[in-house]
Amino acid sequence: MEIKKYQVFSPDTKCSVENCERNADYEVYLYDYYAPPLNEEFIEQDYTCPFICEIHMNENEVKSLGEKKPRRIVTYPYTNQHMAQGYTKYLPVSEAYSEIFNEGLIVNNPQLRIDFTDINKELIRYIARNPEIMREINPRKFEELVAELFNNKGYQVELTPRTRDGGKDIYAIRKDSIGTTLYVVEAKRYSENNKVGVEIVRGLYGVKSAERANVGVIVTTSSFTQDAIEFASPLKYELSLNDYTDLKKWLIEYK
Repeated sequence: MEIKKYQVFSPDTKCSVENCERNADYEVYLYDYYAPPLNEEFIEQDYTCPFICEIHMNENEVKSLGEKKPRRIVTYPYTNQHMAQGYTKYLPVSEAYSEIFNEGLIVNNPQLRIDFTDINKELIRYIARNPEIMREINPRKFEELVAELFNNKGYQVELTPRTRDGGKDIYAIRKDSIGTTLYVVEAKRYSENNKVGVEIVRGLYGVKSAERANVGVIVTTSSFTQDAIEFASPLKYELSLNDYTDLKKWLIEYK
């Protein structure tokens, strides 16, 4: 079913609720239907509130009045302000506009023109405002993001080939008055609850030793198991564990 839309989404689209400065989390639709035997549906973007943030979406549902039945009217504090028949539905913008959020945020929409390699600063600033997106992008693009963050900190960086045995994704070199330090970096784009285990940390330590690098670094969008932390603790000058919180800090510091 083709959905009629009144406002185009862009990465900077805000919640449509008056005076709200949060980024939009959901696209909002007005939905209605005829019960059997007709089974006809109607759906269109809500032109009174086309986009909404998570906080106002929850409040909108809690304060709604009416029954979500065919040809009824449900009233809301923020959506369906024209009191049309139907009720409000929501779809995460990451699903409604998957071309933006999938494949590393490379966007084919000519109205947006966001390309990871051509507009690094613009894209990284957007991710800094929406860090949870890092858990959705293509894993290779996440590696490129981490490489750019290291580059921004003054390291010379080199991505390893896509086809590899594992254990490292990036070489990073830091030169100063003391000498040259070689880092091997592994980027793990994991979901929030999928912690990096000790076997990954132990494996990177082996790679660091085999390649005679100075420091092994793991960067993840999740966190680390207690075993992983305990393994790395006595090796703090040889292993560096960086979790989602560290990544968010790096994004904010990006210049």
